[in-house]
Amino acid sequence: MEGRDAPAGAIAAVDAANFALERGQPNVVSLAGLLAPGGFVDDRGVPDVERLRRVLANRVRAVPALCRRPVSDGSAWRWEPSLPDVSRHVRLWQPDAESPHAGASAASFERVCARTLMTPLPLDRPLWELLLVPAAAGTSCGVLFRLHHALADGLEAESLVAALCDSDADAEGGGSGGSNVDARPQAPARPADRSSRLARLREAGAQTVAVFRRTVRSRVLLGSLGVTRDVAFLDVGLAELHDGAKRAGGTVGDAFLAAFGQGLRAVLTAARESLPETLPVSSPVRLARRGGEGNATGVMLVHVPVADADASAGVARVAAETRSEKARARAAGTFTWMASPRSAALLMRFARTQRAVAAIASEFPGPSRTLRLDGAELVSAWPLSLLSANVRVGAVAASYAGRFRVSVQTDADHLPPARVVADAMAAAFEAIARR
Repeated sequence: MEGRDAPAGAIAAVDAANFALERGQPNVVSLAGLLAPGGFVDDRGVPDVERLRRVLANRVRAVPALCRRPVSDGSAWRWEPSLPDVSRHVRLWQPDAESPHAGASAASFERVCARTLMTPLPLDRPLWELLLVPAAAGTSCGVLFRLHHALADGLEAESLVAALCDSDADAEGGGSGGSNVDARPQAPARPADRSSRLARLREAGAQTVAVFRRTVRSRVLLGSLGVTRDVAFLDVGLAELHDGAKRAGGTVGDAFLAAFGQGLRAVLTAARESLPETLPVSSPVRLARRGGEGNATGVMLVHVPVADADASAGVARVAAETRSEKARARAAGTFTWMASPRSAALLMRFARTQRAVAAIASEFPGPSRTLRLDGAELVSAWPLSLLSANVRVGAVAASYAGRFRVSVQTDADHLPPARVVADAMAAAFEAIARR
């Protein structure tokens, strides 16, 4: 449903709704990456944290979203100006006794990412942090940018990251970094006529009915969430995947959902559960952002093929559904149950036992240029998925530096390792690309 611009200082209702979703896992958007040696990263992959803090201090001040904290009076949320202390927001990962070799390999970096997913962000200061992991993969330094979902969705988070990275002027020795944070199209504020209001009401009813359907029978995919997570990364050549998906009758996004279906198939097979023909997967749809909103996404429900092991054939089946579902989601606007904190709280109360959605998958375009942070090139980047309510597996993807990059997250207490899903998806991507 469409919302109005939030008053100055007030947190837009669709953003404040995210404070009601802190159930089972902190509601934090995370972007992970690897930085090559250069700039503030030495040839061993060890960062000069103090140098980066000095550089980012000025850049952060130029990004209003990073200079405010949430305040609640018990009935409403508002933003309050708060200049960040970069020594608290830009931190070095400190390995503990449970992960003494956190910076030894790419697999170790995945474990670091999994651990941070369960760490909440304090609400008494601006809702973001940048975490550095020395020698996360060989001589590359790991970086994790984390911010609360009330501040931004995945696409807006990407813009905020770009705002902290070097501009072209910085690469030439000048400037202070930054980019256009408001790259997402702005939706005009306009009153809705009677027919559009009725259409939105009908859609709200349809969304409510869909939420209460009990179509997922799997006992492994849905259930109470544990306290630990597992993360696995994978990537595939973007051009090859694009061409293969096109030959199969779909888009890169359709190929992603079809491959995710094969990942779900691998989980069910490992758990010795029967394979349904399809499973319903919730997938966000980008909307135009209204002034004052950090979140602007609709939702479509896509039935991804699971029983059929032919991922290429699955692309066309997914594409036939997403063509109409994307249009419907954009016409409907913000998901009805995420339009306000009150409705989101009601959703979460029911969602702990829901059986309408088997998994969550999200895909969005990555940065159009190669990013550098204080002279260190970001050579790899992955958005991290979120688990919530009773959903135990999710995947999220973005394109970057000519590669289509996917992260998989699973509830480690109840599901096989995330690598089981990732390997099945990698095989599906390969089959689609060579079609």
